[in-house]
Amino acid sequence: MTDNEWEEFKKKVKPIKSSGIIKGSSVKKSNKIEKLKIPKKDQSILGIDLEDCPLREFQIDKNTIKRIKKGKINISTTLDLHGYNINQSKEIVVGFIKKNFLVNNRLLLIITGKGKSFSVGNGWKADGKLKKSVPLWLSSTYLSKYILWFDTATPEQGGSGALFVYLKKSKNKF
Repeated sequence: MTDNEWEEFKKKVKPIKSSGIIKGSSVKKSNKIEKLKIPKKDQSILGIDLEDCPLREFQIDKNTIKRIKKGKINISTTLDLHGYNINQSKEIVVGFIKKNFLVNNRLLLIITGKGKSFSVGNGWKADGKLKKSVPLWLSSTYLSKYILWFDTATPEQGGSGALFVYLKKSKNKF
């Protein structure tokens, strides 16, 4: 490679951003752990530290996820958060996860609701505080010892207003 070819090559190379992600490229993310941005007021409700919330890679088989989404794995129990405020909901969700983990219930459905809808331009927009907060709580390092995977429920089970939560197996034998 000549000096001129080298200079031309350098001009075409896009630098890697500090995040380790190359924009506009098919290159996957680096192994850096990214942090979620959580408002200060939501970080320490009930003493559960949500400040250290890495985006998690779930250790679950894709076939298990397919079986959950197709309804082939039965929902063990459901929690409906309609009518509760943020503080009450957080306490209820944490207790619900712990209790079901201890009794070896694996697949849970948490109904957050879609929030209040209001008109925006030509469409509607929902402003759901629980819909935004519950996934942050489920991603916390505090609850990660119980949760194997979670995602938005299927339309038949509540769609964007509900979450499937798949728990790890408990070591407790009763």
